[in-house]
Amino acid sequence: MVLSEKQKELIERIGVFHEHKGMQPLVGRIMGLLLVHDDAEATFEEIVELLGVSKSAVSNALTFLQAKDRVVYTTKPGDRKRYFKLKVNDWRAEFERDLLKIAEIKTFVDEVLEERKDKGSDFCSRMQDFSNFLEFFKQEIPSLFERFKKKYS
Repeated sequence: MVLSEKQKELIERIGVFHEHKGMQPLVGRIMGLLLVHDDAEATFEEIVELLGVSKSAVSNALTFLQAKDRVVYTTKPGDRKRYFKLKVNDWRAEFERDLLKIAEIKTFVDEVLEERKDKGSDFCSRMQDFSNFLEFFKQEIPSLFERFKKKYS
């Protein structure tokens, strides 16, 4: 497979996006490659070649992605190569779990508010507003997914 300039640029943008989320840039670039790859999967060798990076860097990134349950590999009869692909089967459940984890920040915000002595300060007021939003957000997540299912199922 030969990547088009548009595909290369998209892979880089996806890499930068994930880098801003705290991941290694190559982790995001591999995810981007697997998203734009015609077969939606790539061998280890293809990843090294198409991204122009070292084998050790790809190995480390794939190990990370597998540990995070983002990438899986398959094999094919008579072929010793592993074919890596993104795990996207149950994106709804995974995304819902991620959103609920974000909402858990409320626990920390509430504990901070309990410990603060300046309860009437502007800071505490903004933190209380944030806590209220997180509670609202957490309550709305299930109905958000239900509305989506009704609209697109």
